[in-house]
Amino acid sequence: MATEESIEGQPKEVVRLKRELGLFSAINLMIAVMIGSGVFVSPSSTLEHTGSVGMCLIVWTACGIISMFGALAFAELGTIIPRSGAEYSYYMDSFGPLHKFWGRLPSFIYSWVLIFITKPAEVAIIILTFSEYLCQPIFDVMCIHNSEDSERVKKAVALLALGLITYINMSSVKLYVKIQNIFGGCKIIACLVVIFGGLYELIIEGNTFNLTKGFQGTKYSSKDIALAFYSGLWAYDGWSAVTFVTEEIKKPEINIPRSISISVPIITALYVFMNVAYMSVLSIPEIMSAKAVAVTFGERVLGPMAFLIPLGVALSTFGCALSIQFGVTR
Repeated sequence: MATEESIEGQPKEVVRLKRELGLFSAINLMIAVMIGSGVFVSPSSTLEHTGSVGMCLIVWTACGIISMFGALAFAELGTIIPRSGAEYSYYMDSFGPLHKFWGRLPSFIYSWVLIFITKPAEVAIIILTFSEYLCQPIFDVMCIHNSEDSERVKKAVALLALGLITYINMSSVKLYVKIQNIFGGCKIIACLVVIFGGLYELIIEGNTFNLTKGFQGTKYSSKDIALAFYSGLWAYDGWSAVTFVTEEIKKPEINIPRSISISVPIITALYVFMNVAYMSVLSIPEIMSAKAVAVTFGERVLGPMAFLIPLGVALSTFGCALSIQFGVTR
């Protein structure tokens, strides 16, 4: 136990978490939270609002740069205020000393909204997406088309997955790290399957028709550009994840900036190349009309192995929900 002064000036005991996350685990945490289902689904929305291949790729790159700046700003705060909790700790440190009640209020409101509204809703959506992508290929093989029965099964699977995530995070940080490192690797593999499938079509088959269109059909209205960035930034959401667990990172003043400087450019490169892959295989109308672009891509490129894409999305979303719950409990 450590002792420090409270806002009233009285000494209090403070629980310090063990520093068990190294650089590799911090990078994996960033990748786990940022790569969910967005890049497998949202390319259709981004392309629809940009109107052209060239502008779409620029938006995806710009979203990565914006995320990098935001993450580095949080890294600076994380080194100045080396406590877990991200925004909660920053609000408390900034406003807490100003007034014994009103000064604490912003961090109090933020933490309650985060814990009871935004993060539970986010995890619920992600875990239902996991269940959807895990169950649907099985239903197709088993020829299960009863919508009521299938929906019950999906919800039951989602509930079991949520229970498993809770158990993992309650057990120990070491167990979480081991499992998350595995899922982090699976995410990268799923992205690389899409990228190499697209590169094969682009280089070997010579499918360059969409890419040669460049900026034809670009939409320049502020509304469309804003919506395009909204769709792109949704896929990058989670760039502050590492600052939620500052107290558990070894040498945070070094490893937090490094983990951000490594993970965000990797994710940006993966997202841009995945979009190039989609555009090398699918026509623009197909991308815009697809509910899940990656699944349509897999059916076109992988043939009988197309189930790998829904499986990859399922693993990606499970790992994302696992890491979100891990971070928000801090």
